Amino acid sequence: MKKTYAILIAAMLTMVLLPLEFAQADGMIVPIRRDIRVRGSWAVKYHHVNVLVRDQVAAVSVDQAFVNTGRGMIEVEYLFPVPPKAAIDSMTLVVDGKEFTAKLLKADEARKIYEDIVRKKKDPALLEYVGFGLYKTRAFPLMPGKPCKVIVTYKTVCKKDQNLVEVWYPLNTEKYSARAIESVRVNVDIKSKADIGPVYSPTHSLNVKRKAPDHVVATYEVKKALPTTDFQLFYKSANEKIGASLVTHQTDPKSDGHFMMLVSPNPRNASTAVVAKNVIAVFDHSGSMSDKKIAQAKDALRFILKNLNSEDKFNVVAYNDSVETFFGKTVGANKEKITVALDMVDRLEATGGTNIHEALQVALKQIDKSKRPSYVIFLTDGQPTVGKTEEKDILYDTKTANKCGARIFTFGVGYQPNVRLLDKLAMDNNGRSDYVKPKEPIETKVSSLYNKIKNPVMTDLKIKLQGVKLKDMYPRKLGDLFDGDQIVVVGRYQCQGASRKSTLVVNGVYQGKQRGFEYNVTIRPPGKDMRYVFVEKIWATRRVGYLMDQIQLSGKSKEVIDELIRLSKKYGIMTPYTSFLADETTRLHRPSEVRLKAAANMSGLAESSDGFAGQNAAKMRRSLNDSTVVAPTSPVIVGRDGRPGKGGGVRQYGNSTRAKYEGKETEYVTGLRNVGNTSLYRRGRVWIASSASQLDPAKDADKIKKVKRFSDKYFELIRRNSVAENQVMASQQDDEEMLIVLRGQAYQIE
Repeated sequence: MKKTYAILIAAMLTMVLLPLEFAQADGMIVPIRRDIRVRGSWAVKYHHVNVLVRDQVAAVSVDQAFVNTGRGMIEVEYLFPVPPKAAIDSMTLVVDGKEFTAKLLKADEARKIYEDIVRKKKDPALLEYVGFGLYKTRAFPLMPGKPCKVIVTYKTVCKKDQNLVEVWYPLNTEKYSARAIESVRVNVDIKSKADIGPVYSPTHSLNVKRKAPDHVVATYEVKKALPTTDFQLFYKSANEKIGASLVTHQTDPKSDGHFMMLVSPNPRNASTAVVAKNVIAVFDHSGSMSDKKIAQAKDALRFILKNLNSEDKFNVVAYNDSVETFFGKTVGANKEKITVALDMVDRLEATGGTNIHEALQVALKQIDKSKRPSYVIFLTDGQPTVGKTEEKDILYDTKTANKCGARIFTFGVGYQPNVRLLDKLAMDNNGRSDYVKPKEPIETKVSSLYNKIKNPVMTDLKIKLQGVKLKDMYPRKLGDLFDGDQIVVVGRYQCQGASRKSTLVVNGVYQGKQRGFEYNVTIRPPGKDMRYVFVEKIWATRRVGYLMDQIQLSGKSKEVIDELIRLSKKYGIMTPYTSFLADETTRLHRPSEVRLKAAANMSGLAESSDGFAGQNAAKMRRSLNDSTVVAPTSPVIVGRDGRPGKGGGVRQYGNSTRAKYEGKETEYVTGLRNVGNTSLYRRGRVWIASSASQLDPAKDADKIKKVKRFSDKYFELIRRNSVAENQVMASQQDDEEMLIVLRGQAYQIE
């Protein structure tokens, strides 16, 4: 048994760090008995991975434990699908001090084994691997309840594309585990001869620590989870003052392609390139800020003052119904002035009303006419009650007064502030807005923002691709680049002519002068290459956020709602305002009905200007606009006992209730599955792929070919499908049907 588990891991790891278009598999245990399914008969207890990357060569160490979750011993064999071009440099497999080897079967022989297992067990779990090679063990007993621990080490070479290095590790088939995994951790330690620029994962949220300009440690860690997505990380190693990378994806040559750009400062040069800035803190000490709230706000203000750079200039505008400044004008951030300011912070009391209009006017007049970047940090816990209180007047007068181009960052504390006003102030003035829940620490949010903008390296960024038309870019305005920061830009493109070579140009103010940095890039040709397929979905997510901004800030329109429905339905992007798409009573094939439901929901979004609803909507829109990771999806819902149940579940942006919002609960929308870039909606027993959502199963019966699951015709489809299409087919479970369009023909899999 120990030997078998070693082979299990050996097979699993032959795929690690391979090109993503081939990286769709992992290993699994398959019981010999016909009546025991592939999935759900075994579980992973924990899965810890350390990847040491040195100049593109990766040394991988895996510590993992498996267990039979049944009550009796079962006889099993282990299968590991091996994709084309899979290769490793060397591997050592150690189980209880013993080393083991594994047997490889070629693709033709493997295909028959895959299909035979699917036919016998009536379980499509292996369909996505048809056409791959195979590692296969002989039958062995798996004892119940007794975990088997395996430690594996090996070396391989990471894939490199245009100076962008990919680190990949398979977590996908952990979804077949019978229980949630107690601990999952992937730790990637990267050291290179050149400085390391952008570090990015489209699949998992990373904690990135820079040990040195050429040394980075990135970690993904989660508890009690059921991973459904392979781990993917990209980094660029080059001695550049400003690091920039481009990845593109274009499925159809007749349609626009999608791109992602990563821009970050070189950590070696960033400290010397940091420029002096103006900082104006606009502090609300009205009566509603009393007690604990003003104490927290003061702590936030103290943090900003104590973390100014010595070359900076600053001032504090304190306001309630009246407005006063700590100093007559901005002053140098020397020890003496900061001490005076800290003393004045201590003396502030919470009294009076809220004069937002005058506070902003005074703040903007404080900024000198130098070319240094200027940042206004504006905090309020209420709506304007003194002076000019009309939203349109405050917005117009602020924009008019902001001749210096200061970035205005707004913080709304609690549920009273006018969300629409604060969001528009930030958008109109190249900043961003954020919100603090009633019981949430204020200083944490403000200090986190200030830490990000503390050291500007390059300001007023603009990007272009020579000879390529870019459109629908998000964010619309790039703003400034800070030390330790990374800007992720997504958009669509059209190539002019046949050439796929181009030059990426990043322009901005660097060390006080207008500079342009150029990078030779290649735009990948159209095709079904899965390597960068995530770019399209992240773009769609940000596009949905942008459209919701327009509705909340400017009101709904038919064109915006129609586009919002199309994107949300196609990519399975769920929010409290679009989750009706996954409601079984919603007839997706009736556009007018869908639009009516969307319009009703969007009316609620447009009217959410304050209170819990306003703040929840603002946070939801921001999470969409800031998206850099494809939203995690789950083919099953995990219960409190850790066991997966039947049904689909896709993460929702935003919360449906106040209690869930304040509890920071992640909600999942059932009745929806996302498999790669394909979304499927449950309607009774039928799962309808978004590509077939316009079909009425009854009225369009003559357009739909019915195919019996596991029939010869079914396997003919499987052999013609792409890996991505077979992944979708493999998601179908017992007692379910699927309506899907393949190569222009609609099929109902019964």
